Amino acid sequence: MQMNVKTLQNESGKTAVIIAIVLAVIAYLVYPGTSPFKADYYNLKAEGNLKDLHRACNRYWAEGIAQRLVTKATGIKKVVGDCKLERMVQDPFNFVKLEGMDIQIIDGSKGRFRATGKHAEGDKVLKINAQGKIEP
Repeated sequence: MQMNVKTLQNESGKTAVIIAIVLAVIAYLVYPGTSPFKADYYNLKAEGNLKDLHRACNRYWAEGIAQRLVTKATGIKKVVGDCKLERMVQDPFNFVKLEGMDIQIIDGSKGRFRATGKHAEGDKVLKINAQGKIEP
C-alpha cells in the first residue's frame, strides 16, 4: 500500500497543531498566575511555610534543653521560653517567611504550640499544632 506524499504532509501538520494545543493547555493549568488552581498552589506554599516555622521552633526548644544542661553544669542560667516569630527569623534558626504570608503564633510553648498562616493569594487560613500537623 502506497501513501501519498500530500497525505503524509497533512498528517504531520495535524500532529504538530495537536501537540501545540496540548502544550498550551498544560502551560495554562500549571502556571500559577493563570491557573484555576492558583489558590491551591498558594495554600500549599503556606502549608510548607508553617511546617518550616514548626521545624525552626523545634530547633529553638532543643537549644533550651541544651541550655538547661549547661546551667546544671556551670550554674550560668539562660532561659529559653516560648517560640516567637521575631526570634525564629534570626540566626541560627533562619526561618524565612514567604512574601505574602501572614503568620501568627497563637501559643509558642513546646507542648501546646499552635500557629496560623494564610498566603495573600490563597483562600484558606491554615493551622499547625504541636505535633507539626496541619489542621483543617
